[in-house]
Amino acid sequence: MSTQPSPPKAPQSTRLNAMGGSPDERRIFAALAYVLPVVGGIIGLLVDGGNPLTRAHARQSIGAALTLILAFFAWAVGGYIISLIPIAGPILAIALFSLVIAMALFLVANWLISLAMALRGAERTIPIANRVVARLFGSEAASKNSAK
Repeated sequence: MSTQPSPPKAPQSTRLNAMGGSPDERRIFAALAYVLPVVGGIIGLLVDGGNPLTRAHARQSIGAALTLILAFFAWAVGGYIISLIPIAGPILAIALFSLVIAMALFLVANWLISLAMALRGAERTIPIANRVVARLFGSEAASKNSAK
């Protein structure tokens, strides 16, 4: 019974995979997209854009931020128009702001869940932001993300 010694394994931080970086580095760039909302996503796309994990999370982060901005501007325009209605208009416009607050809470909750998934190295889509990602980056980016 002769056993041959196995060759020593390289430490995890120096072991590179086919994507060109260590798994920890890829997860850091993916999480950076959520820590620095739009800027982190752009940095992730520019620096580590060849990595599918970073690319997916950067797109979702940018899409979520733009979704929240678009919801606020839609309320601002719609609320202004509605507020032109005498008496009930301003009240209704203020009440509609609760929808913007609900959207913000939904996106923040999904943002935190997606940050945790990025740190684990898994991909995740943010439901409403996925439509913005499809328009901004093309429909194949959104369909790849939603299929996983």
